Amino acid sequence: MKKLSTLLLVGIIVVLATGFYAGYSFWQKSSAELQIEQLDKDLEMSKAKILKYENERILQAISAKQTLNNLKATRMEWSEVIKDVRNTLPKAGDGAEIVEVLSYSGSTNREISMSLKTLAGSENPFLDVAKLIASFNKENSNFKDPFVPSIGIGEDKEGSTILNFSLNTKYLKTDVTKALEEKTQPEPVVEKPVVKEAVTVPVETPISKPMPR
Repeated sequence: MKKLSTLLLVGIIVVLATGFYAGYSFWQKSSAELQIEQLDKDLEMSKAKILKYENERILQAISAKQTLNNLKATRMEWSEVIKDVRNTLPKAGDGAEIVEVLSYSGSTNREISMSLKTLAGSENPFLDVAKLIASFNKENSNFKDPFVPSIGIGEDKEGSTILNFSLNTKYLKTDVTKALEEKTQPEPVVEKPVVKEAVTVPVETPISKPMPR
């Protein structure tokens, strides 16, 4: 009877140990599967982040290239515009321009604005402004609708009257303006709105002081 009790106790211990080992093995397997599943999720997230980063880099490279091409094209077109402006400016008898262009600005809708000033020593600076308007209003000119919205009166160091003013006009040369508009259109790869670009070419100007009232 005592021997039977010992065997029964040993059997119970073996069953418990076997159950514990089986439970531990099952828990360990489940834990490993969960870790593998989490690692797979982390790997997929990392791949998605890398793909997103690479796509952003590609789009940035494409956008930068488009911007550079647009700037190059715009600079070439504006060199032609400035050339036509110089050819249109009225000249004195010795061939010198009677006004000085200080800066240019404009956009792809063909509107151009210039900041100008009359030259020191001019006998009638207001007449020089009138000649400028007439020059840009000629039938054979590449410009139309010239308009001077304001005129500022000043003096140089020698006391000569200097007029500072702006001239607004429209550029008529269709091949250049059409090229400007086409170059600023976005390519199909990156969708973005067409933006009117302005170009300003600063020119150094002497300091003028206002005429005393």
